Amino acid sequence: MSEKFRAHHILCTSLYEGKGYSNKFCDNMGKVVDRLRSHPDEAFQIVAEPDLICANCPNQTKDKTCSQNVNRVVDKDRRVIERIGLKENGTYTYRELCRLASGKITYEVYLEFCQKCPWREAGLCKYEDLKRNLSAIASSC
Repeated sequence: MSEKFRAHHILCTSLYEGKGYSNKFCDNMGKVVDRLRSHPDEAFQIVAEPDLICANCPNQTKDKTCSQNVNRVVDKDRRVIERIGLKENGTYTYRELCRLASGKITYEVYLEFCQKCPWREAGLCKYEDLKRNLSAIASSC
């Protein structure tokens, strides 16, 4: 079985620049992003639950929910799955996820998912960068 990959992380990983919640989180996120970019044809199971990135998130509780709001992140994942046209628990390559997202993420959809995100509010995530990065990953050889 493929490793789990949280749906909204399609957006986060395409924009990640080495900043995050903590050093432990950033170390893990950096390794995951490097892996995804180096091996875009690796398959993952798309989920609305904690994944390989969440393993070191300081907001994850012992029962694997988000301390910020138990359902907020799960709801975001399910909206991403629906908007992009994915199947929850389906298997996709990272390249395929980026290709599908690139074609479906409009500015309005971006704001729906990211408007209240602290990383967007801090200026680390911009729509133009998201579209450019998703397209680049989707078309990389």
